[in-house]
Amino acid sequence: MDVREEILDYINQNELTGALLLTGPWGCGKSYLVKEIAKELNDNKKAAIATISLFGLDSVAAINKRVKDEYIGFMLGSFGKKAKKLSKSVTTVAKDATAIASIAAEGVPGLSAASHGLAAIMDYDLSAFIEVKNTIGKDDKKRKFILIFDDLERSNLQEKDLLGALNEYVENKQIRVIIVADEEKIKSNGYKEYKEKLISRTIRMAAVYRTLIDQIIKAYSETSKGYKVFLDENKELIKQVFFESESFNLRTLKSALADFERVFDAWKETDIATDNMKWALYTFAAELFISKVPPNEDSETSRRKNSLSLDVEEEKQYIYKDKKQSSFSAFTRWIYKGVWDKSAFVQELHNKYVKTELSPLNRFLLLDFWSLEQKDIDEGLPPAIEKAYNGELSRENLISLLKKIHRLKENSIELPCEVSYDRMEDGFKLRLKEIKQGDVSEPRCHMFEEGNYIDVDAHYLFKQMEKLDNQMIAWENRRLYIKFLDGGIAESGYFHKGLCIDEFDDELLELFKKRYATSLNENKQELARSLLGLVFDESNFSTGDNLKKSRENFTRLIEWLNSQKTNDKITRVINTSFAAKIQESNLLKRVNG
Repeated sequence: MDVREEILDYINQNELTGALLLTGPWGCGKSYLVKEIAKELNDNKKAAIATISLFGLDSVAAINKRVKDEYIGFMLGSFGKKAKKLSKSVTTVAKDATAIASIAAEGVPGLSAASHGLAAIMDYDLSAFIEVKNTIGKDDKKRKFILIFDDLERSNLQEKDLLGALNEYVENKQIRVIIVADEEKIKSNGYKEYKEKLISRTIRMAAVYRTLIDQIIKAYSETSKGYKVFLDENKELIKQVFFESESFNLRTLKSALADFERVFDAWKETDIATDNMKWALYTFAAELFISKVPPNEDSETSRRKNSLSLDVEEEKQYIYKDKKQSSFSAFTRWIYKGVWDKSAFVQELHNKYVKTELSPLNRFLLLDFWSLEQKDIDEGLPPAIEKAYNGELSRENLISLLKKIHRLKENSIELPCEVSYDRMEDGFKLRLKEIKQGDVSEPRCHMFEEGNYIDVDAHYLFKQMEKLDNQMIAWENRRLYIKFLDGGIAESGYFHKGLCIDEFDDELLELFKKRYATSLNENKQELARSLLGLVFDESNFSTGDNLKKSRENFTRLIEWLNSQKTNDKITRVINTSFAAKIQESNLLKRVNG
């Protein structure tokens, strides 16, 4: 059996004799493998697998809370809807809303005895009434609840307390437990003794790296369109540089792939052919692997003298390094000094591969200021400004434009056309609307440390651009919630808890009212929970204007709920309860603050 089959065999076996330990060196793919297995089985509803990192957890109580939180999440997703359907029939017979609380908590006596009625259901902390068991769901939807504890060697607990806590789940609750650790990093004398009491099977990771790299590329979430296809087309070259590194470190490889996307994006913005991009990826990954090897004093001195020079061993190790002139000083400055200079990279790219001139527009936007010619200014600046007015420039290009305008004025170089920062702000607002709707993909920006090198009149525009990375997170959350309201995502409102959205705008209000008005009572509660769990006042995402709009629309929602006419008494109670929840909770207080 291979490692994957061993893990699946442990999960599927009927007899439980102890925990399973998966061990291997750092970066060999242990965590990646178990997370992939967990995702597959969870998605297929074949098991309910919770993956918990022990890194930083400093008490048994903290571990138990994480386990219970994961268990509740599966409960709500697995049979929460069924329980609510049952609750509807119960209330029609009992003529009392208190029965729903009993159903929601699986008949826990302490909860069912509470006579608070339907209006108080959302107040209950279900974790106080729920006991973690070795299964989730009922009847044909019943599946095993399995725990994966990662980073054992990075926990802050003593082995006795830590392994004792994990053993509680195996021995007393009969829950299958998979532990992921690098045993070589555990130096305690007491570890072996406690390990023998807890662990019945140990698997040593001999990673199937080619398969893992295929899975990494397949699962890659791209920001720049086309990058994932580029990685897939060159996966054999990626595997080659990985094996040539002899480090077998998947984390470094994943870092190389993620970082190179920025190179891919910058290259795609130019008119330069991408034939040699695969060799640049290979060279970049090789240089990153080299940087992870602790150098001795002599090699460090040599590298300081010339970071691009290759010694004999490196040339033999990475046979394609610098093929087709694929080494860039911009790479080494980024890897060893942490500074990514897009303009410098584009200039190098042009010098290496371009025999014909870039267009004046691209030269003006992409080249360093001191590399520009007068023709680039005269013919490149006017179309760049027009693109800014029309909202067609990415932030990096817009910042480049602002900086160069400032430099031109600073050096008393006459501008060939007028510049209006107000019109640029209007253009950027147009771009924001497209980004918010998901019509335009905006890459993350890395030039904000240079914000002082622009005109004072452009500072407000610059501040708007600084906030966009956080805004894009909020807008992505907003689109996710809209899909939920449209019925495109079948999941519990529980999973939206804590999701930050910039504002409860008019569109969200109308979509929520439409979905709520056409939902059965069982789904009205789910929708209420989902909205109450969202965050609309996080300062990193919401402005004062956002908070004002949220306050207005929550007030409108309360008025709408209270105005609904219905003969369904349960619906009236739910509406009244929901309106009171909005008014009495911190929701309106937060947005008013």
